Amino acid sequence: MGRFVRVAVWLVVVVVVVAGLVWGGAALYRHRVYGTVVTDSQQNVTVAVGDRFSLAVPDRGASVGDFWSAQPDTGNLLSPQGSRTRRSSLLDRVRAPLIGGGQGTTFFLYDATAAGTTKVTLSNCFQGCDNPATTAESRSITWTITVG
Repeated sequence: MGRFVRVAVWLVVVVVVVAGLVWGGAALYRHRVYGTVVTDSQQNVTVAVGDRFSLAVPDRGASVGDFWSAQPDTGNLLSPQGSRTRRSSLLDRVRAPLIGGGQGTTFFLYDATAAGTTKVTLSNCFQGCDNPATTAESRSITWTITVG
């Protein structure tokens, strides 16, 4: 009976250690890719030169008409690193989302390259900005970014 208990304890310890390593690795990967994530609830952001950060917006998916875009940084303080969409559904992350699905969060990634203050605006032109019936669903969010 004593040997069984020791094996069970070691098995639990191994599972906990492996789970911790996987969780820590995933957190490190997310931070390396996305940097500090900022949502629309925080529109004033302070970062240091060399920092990576992401502006995150909710995305209902292209299949329903969401199309987020970023206006260029006029202060040339930021280096855009593209955008990524992380789907809410784990199944949508593994395979392409089904028609009508695919909602999640879109991240616009930036590296801060010079000190100063600038503004970044993300706009969602829902089902095309030229359609008066869907104009109410379109929106823009402006962040003030201070690079120190």
